[in-house]
Amino acid sequence: MPISGVVIRCANGRSEELSRQVGAPGEIEVHGVLPDDRLVAVIEAASVDGEMRIVNRLLATDGVIDVQLAYHNFEDLPAGAANAPFPGKGEG
Repeated sequence: MPISGVVIRCANGRSEELSRQVGAPGEIEVHGVLPDDRLVAVIEAASVDGEMRIVNRLLATDGVIDVQLAYHNFEDLPAGAANAPFPGKGEG
């Protein structure tokens, strides 16, 4: 099961609201709200594909500017399963 620590960058003044909105038991745990409108969170999923669906859902949330990967543990995945790209709005 992949587990990722992420930083969610929020629109100005929206971090408190989004910390309550994006938390989903068993998927997204918000562990902190930083003063510069960023959230510290952990994402858990059954697969990298599932994790990517969660990140894409976050990126589609009104007020979420970006999701930045800080830590990713996927040691129990089958060979080659961890090669999928991690999405982000800032790419390109």
